[in-house]
Amino acid sequence: MTLYLHELKSNRTSFWVWLVSVAAFCCGTVFLFPMTKESMSDLSDAFANMGGFSSAFGMDKLSVATLEGFFGTEIGTIYALGGGMYASLLGIGMLAKEEGAHTAEFLHTLTMSRPAIVTGKLLASLTLLAAFGLLNFGAMLASIAMVGESINLTSLTGYMLAQSLCQGEIFAVCFGISAFLRRNNLGVGLGLALVLYVVDIMSRIADETEWMRILTPFGFSNATDIFVNEGKMETLPVVIGGCIAAAGLAAAYAVYSRRDIST
Repeated sequence: MTLYLHELKSNRTSFWVWLVSVAAFCCGTVFLFPMTKESMSDLSDAFANMGGFSSAFGMDKLSVATLEGFFGTEIGTIYALGGGMYASLLGIGMLAKEEGAHTAEFLHTLTMSRPAIVTGKLLASLTLLAAFGLLNFGAMLASIAMVGESINLTSLTGYMLAQSLCQGEIFAVCFGISAFLRRNNLGVGLGLALVLYVVDIMSRIADETEWMRILTPFGFSNATDIFVNEGKMETLPVVIGGCIAAAGLAAAYAVYSRRDIST
């Protein structure tokens, strides 16, 4: 419990910075919708017929003149990127930060085994990710109500759940990588999140690259697909993502349990 509370406290600043930033961008975009709805109605057909660009951002499946379409192509992109980057940064530094900051003596004062240390850090991280998702969900619902619009709640809930799974997978992979690092390498975490997002975009541009969607958690958590399918996700990519996440967590336990922690 001491380590769990310590991690919540030490990560609170970055949590609030990312939460406020992502929520502000998403809610701000919601507030723009009523002002752009009429102009979007005139442009929706043009946006839907821009070839690979339309496919990459889902404008060929949903009309940007509706809140669902606007959410899927605009707000969903902001939240996916923001949430993915936050999850990657949280994971990549969780097991490496003490050595990098030369504060590892704190861990030596705890009468805990290495697996227990990993578990404490993992539970604190999952708490932060859950709070990040729930508070953003609440902020989006509030902003939608404030502009007097309505949205399919089942689809929106399904999207937020899918994003939580996406963030969880990215976190787990970065958490596993963190066990190998001696210092907090933010570039590795951010780079991984961005590469996975680009892979999802590439998979939507042409039929020949569609198979790549299975390689990235952004594939099964894409806002457009989920709104089209009324909140449902594809089962196989979620199962594969779960296996990848489990492998990342297993690597974290295996490597960190054998590692010498230098102060």
